[in-house]
Amino acid sequence: MAPNSDRGGNDRAGTARTSRKRLILVSAAVAAVAGSVAAGTALAAGPSLPPVTAQALLARALGSHQQVFSGTIESTVDLGVPSQLVSQLPSALASSGSQKGAGAGANPQAQQAEQQLLGLLSGTHSFDVAADGPNRQSFSSSDTGRTVRFVHNGSEAWSYDSQSDQVTHYTGIRPDDATAQPSNPTPTTPADAARLLQQIAPYSAVSVDGNSMVAGRQVYVLVVTPKGSGSSIGDVRLSVDSKTSMPLGVQIDPADGSSPIADVRFSKVSFDEPVASTFDFAAPQGAKVTTKTAGETGKSGEKTAPHGTKPGQRGPAAPQQRPNDIQVLGSGWTTVYKISPSAMAKGGKGGNPLDALKTIGHSVPGGTLFTTKVVNVLVTDNGTVYAGAVTPQYLENLAK
Repeated sequence: MAPNSDRGGNDRAGTARTSRKRLILVSAAVAAVAGSVAAGTALAAGPSLPPVTAQALLARALGSHQQVFSGTIESTVDLGVPSQLVSQLPSALASSGSQKGAGAGANPQAQQAEQQLLGLLSGTHSFDVAADGPNRQSFSSSDTGRTVRFVHNGSEAWSYDSQSDQVTHYTGIRPDDATAQPSNPTPTTPADAARLLQQIAPYSAVSVDGNSMVAGRQVYVLVVTPKGSGSSIGDVRLSVDSKTSMPLGVQIDPADGSSPIADVRFSKVSFDEPVASTFDFAAPQGAKVTTKTAGETGKSGEKTAPHGTKPGQRGPAAPQQRPNDIQVLGSGWTTVYKISPSAMAKGGKGGNPLDALKTIGHSVPGGTLFTTKVVNVLVTDNGTVYAGAVTPQYLENLAK
């Protein structure tokens, strides 16, 4: 019996050794996989960037003058505007001054306005942009089935909209006029957002939230947060390129912690000089082309003048507003506009513009409240309007 007992002990020992070997192999495999994942994550994020203070980073973003680049900007917007407003307001606007009660279904103008509003107030869109100094820019978008293009090349510029199938050709553009053309459809870029932040910096807390990647490039993340409470904006996160200091992305988060109000960022970007053909333009076949001299907006290049006046004469005086018709309450992130009932009554033939808001707002003590993720509007029972990018509670407290 002893030999058999020894053999059994040896078998058990061998089994134990085999199990330990398997455990070691499995552990090694797990460690290898974990190491690969960690290494991949580190490579994706890139090496750590040198530390920078928030004030220095903001100054770098505001001081960036990168004028040569090309790429694609993706914009996701969710302003939280009720769909009921989007469907009703265009009908009200399109039918103002005409027969009342015409719905969107019977009014093609209202239908077109509704589609445009939907595109602006929600959804994801992409834009191809390019710049080669102050005198050559290009912008185009066609992701909604509607092609919009703007090209500026030296002393000329062209804008095209496939929906109207019209081309406007601007001539005689001087360098100082390059960014002043009203028909330039270029959307707000991350760089534009950085310049806007400069105006509200005194009312903000600024910090750096590490680094990240945008369009394959390393960026610092600058976070601008409103001081105090009451703003409907929680924070603004600006992604600043670590090498050029050009802002490559901006994200605006609401104070209620829901999904971002806006997220605009480059999905791809290059700082190489764009090819010359990027700034060429040829009118689509059949499109109507109108030529205008820069700074002139009338037909056949003539400057327009107010109705009933000759060019060079001053037009009729604007309706006189009393000093208290519109008041600005507060400052910075919690600026609120208080509009008197008399000012709202001056809406003209279309009637009081508050009527549309009252039909879709909800009743609160003392008035009607219309809410979005950004701007909220309170119409009191006596017709006074309080509006601003502040929380509904802030408006209600202000109106008391």
